Amino acid sequence: MAKGSKCQFIFLATLLLVDTIQSYLMSGTDENGVKTLVYLSPKFELGPGSVINKYYYDIDFPRGHIAVKSFDAEVIDEAGNSIPLYETYLHHWVAVNYYQRRGVETPKYHSSVGFQKSNYISAGNNGVCAQVLSQFFGLGSETRKTSNNVPDPYGIEFGNPAVIPAGYDEKWLLNVHAIDTRGAENRLGCTECRCDLYNVTVDEYGHNLDPSYVGGLRCCYDETRCRLKEGFQGVKRSLYLKYTVTYVDWHSSIVPVRVYIFDVTDRWKRSDGISSRHDCLIEYDVESCPAGVTKGGCVHTKSVSIILPTGGNVIYGVAHQHTGGVGSTLHGEDGRVICSSLPIYGEGKEPGNEAGYIVGMSTCYPQPGSVKISNGETLTVKSYYSSEQGHTGVMGLFYILVADSDSSAKLNSSQHAPVGIHKRVLTPDFIVGMALLGIAVLAAVIVAYQRRNQRGDNYEPITICFPASLVLASKGTEMFSDCSLLFSLVLLLLMAIVRSTQVHLSNANGIKTAVFLSPKFDLEPGSVAEKLFHNIDFPRGHIAIKSFVAEVVDEAGNPVPLYETYLHHWIAMRYYRPKAVENSNSSSNQRSEKSDYVVIKNNGICDDHLPQYFGLGSETRKTATAVPDPYGIEVGNPAEIPAGYEEGWILNLHAIDTRGAEDKLGCTECRCDLYNVTQDEDGNALEPEYIGGMRCCYEETKCRLIEGYRSPRRSFFMKYTVKYVDWDNSILPAKIYILDVTARWQRSNNSKESNGHNCQIEYLIESCSTNTAHDDCIHTKSVSIVLPSGGEVIYGVAHQHTGGLGSTLYGEDGRVICSSIPIYGQGMEPGNESGYIVGMSTCYPQPGSIKISSGESLTLVSNYSNAQRHTGVMGLFYILVADPDQHSPNATSAPHASVHEHKKTSIPHYVWVVILLFQAALVLALVITYQRKCRKAGYESIAT
Repeated sequence: MAKGSKCQFIFLATLLLVDTIQSYLMSGTDENGVKTLVYLSPKFELGPGSVINKYYYDIDFPRGHIAVKSFDAEVIDEAGNSIPLYETYLHHWVAVNYYQRRGVETPKYHSSVGFQKSNYISAGNNGVCAQVLSQFFGLGSETRKTSNNVPDPYGIEFGNPAVIPAGYDEKWLLNVHAIDTRGAENRLGCTECRCDLYNVTVDEYGHNLDPSYVGGLRCCYDETRCRLKEGFQGVKRSLYLKYTVTYVDWHSSIVPVRVYIFDVTDRWKRSDGISSRHDCLIEYDVESCPAGVTKGGCVHTKSVSIILPTGGNVIYGVAHQHTGGVGSTLHGEDGRVICSSLPIYGEGKEPGNEAGYIVGMSTCYPQPGSVKISNGETLTVKSYYSSEQGHTGVMGLFYILVADSDSSAKLNSSQHAPVGIHKRVLTPDFIVGMALLGIAVLAAVIVAYQRRNQRGDNYEPITICFPASLVLASKGTEMFSDCSLLFSLVLLLLMAIVRSTQVHLSNANGIKTAVFLSPKFDLEPGSVAEKLFHNIDFPRGHIAIKSFVAEVVDEAGNPVPLYETYLHHWIAMRYYRPKAVENSNSSSNQRSEKSDYVVIKNNGICDDHLPQYFGLGSETRKTATAVPDPYGIEVGNPAEIPAGYEEGWILNLHAIDTRGAEDKLGCTECRCDLYNVTQDEDGNALEPEYIGGMRCCYEETKCRLIEGYRSPRRSFFMKYTVKYVDWDNSILPAKIYILDVTARWQRSNNSKESNGHNCQIEYLIESCSTNTAHDDCIHTKSVSIVLPSGGEVIYGVAHQHTGGLGSTLYGEDGRVICSSIPIYGQGMEPGNESGYIVGMSTCYPQPGSIKISSGESLTLVSNYSNAQRHTGVMGLFYILVADPDQHSPNATSAPHASVHEHKKTSIPHYVWVVILLFQAALVLALVITYQRKCRKAGYESIAT
């Protein structure tokens, strides 16, 4: 081969390799065979006030043996524009698969043919209301912002030829129920299908409506019309339901899931038998609460208990509610929370964010294998609605996906990320290094080869061949040919691409992590530690805190379970102290009110009693605290620290050793009789009505033990982990507000000020009356508070004690700002202790989507079970608020993932292997060629 053609060949091969790598790097995700198809339903027409409730048979749908990964839908017009809910309200849509006998024609668009005939067989989901809720997919107004991805390695199986009856084909039916509310006299009444607004007295089948039936599906059927404002005129419009199906071809590595839909109106009873038919009514009414009940206290609860015939691992859950819904929870037989799903209310005008409408529902994606339901286990569904006003035709459905528990073999070899979020494995540094070294060696060999082949008066080879006498020959002028120079530039380009990609993808945004231990504290059975550790270890300098997590560990560093050492609370406070004042970080209970110390409180509003920047309790291990990008909690700003002072941190922890306790719950709730105290730590006599709380379980008190119980004293530490970044101008500072449901502040003279809050921190919950059903025993406490300075909410979480059912923060107009639900443990291991709150759900709104106005009155509602009495409980709510006028380009372009979730994506191993093999092949070819030339000249290669 001529040397010019050799050079061109190598050059082109290298360019091909560069292009291959570059193409890979430009690709965002590995789609793993995922396919996406977008369809339109048949056209339907709506004029102001009109209703369609259509059943479309044999709709377009992916064919073959497949696993569906997601199914999304929305209403659009003929131009493809999304239609807002306040114009066309999507009451619901459902997709049902069925089998149709071959050779039988079905009207493609029909009101409803039913499946009573032998020509049509409903396939349906796995229950339990399969007769009336047979759909596999279906939502309503919340469809645009509700995730329905089936996580890997799971899928919903369809088209299995072994399942389809002989002589039948699998088909799909789509039911769409939409209401045109343009010009409606009462939009909410129209969407809730109030019978008086539709002027109907019979249902679609001509049956008379019962006088007690005031609203629901039986009044807003196909071609009915809701009352309009007098004189309103509007054009009829043609619309479609656009639906998008994401799926993969079925293969053996996919784990199939079962679809269950529960209905809170189900009238099935245990006495009916596990296999008896469920009587699901689908909808119900919510009566308005009595006059005189506070705004936040009007919560209607409906519940039902149902047996699940076949259990397994829960891998997804979501509720379906209508306007007025405040959330739904699915409980296991032992009371554990399987899934809580909360509504997302819109705040604007654009489709997907329509103010006053439910535009999404939060979903549950448990770690596979972490949430299990036993065969035949009794589950309880609870649906909560605001009853400040009456609602008709509401729903309380709950969807879950369940996989067999014995599918773990497939789980071990599969990734559990949702479709389209498959994570790539990091390339070890040594492989990267070998690849880069190989590139350098290849460059050297090619340069030598090119010079060896130069044939000019001024060119002599720089040889790497040795004569028999092993004397290295080297002479001549070192110059590169044009081909060598061009080839070297290509190699440099390849190295630059690889290197720059590695640097970019492994950039952790400068996040630093520091792990510290508090001073040691000792506990013995029944004893209490309430410590104030001053001047604790903490990152120094002008920084932005991104997260702060903590837990109790023993001397070996092992996490300590809550049933041994209950972490009542821990808080971290910031303060300034004179540089000349010495202050050890010992376990002294020295208070920080001295003039030597200036406590830097959060932004309020109970700052006198709740000044902390960070703090949690038993829920600390499973509660997210990450501050999303581009925000941070600013500390250490030298411009704010007074001259002559320095910044320090105080850690307060309150822990109770409940080993051997006579009443573990009573000890954690600080019941005064169990601690045998009649005065607080300051020597003040306790009021007779004060029967439990922090004033009874202070430092060195001891809770009553089982008689004769003995166990050794142990030493513990609070391990706390701080993630932070150095401060820079791209970070947006967040303000910390802590709200307390016990605040006694009252607005006077139309004041918008927030001064003088009298926050009690804790309160008592009396048990409900003996004739109240267990599930109806819910204690609600609420308070309205003015927030002096508003902004954009970027994070929210509640703090509750055992018995808590959740807490919600409302805006002045009744919108939900954030709902936070407790996560109860189910096992024995630390972080999952049965019966304890081990985490709280958090809110991470899309930045800019949840706003609070300055001076806005907020309502905090805290719900507890009062099936038994609870003492010393708390109802706090933490929110982080950013100033809305500080947005910069960084605020819109920065990722909003949690700090510890920045992904290091890198080039997979096989790409580096290709690079190495490519290099090896080129080097081998060049060495062989060069050896031949060397031998002809009487030289032997160094390789020999």
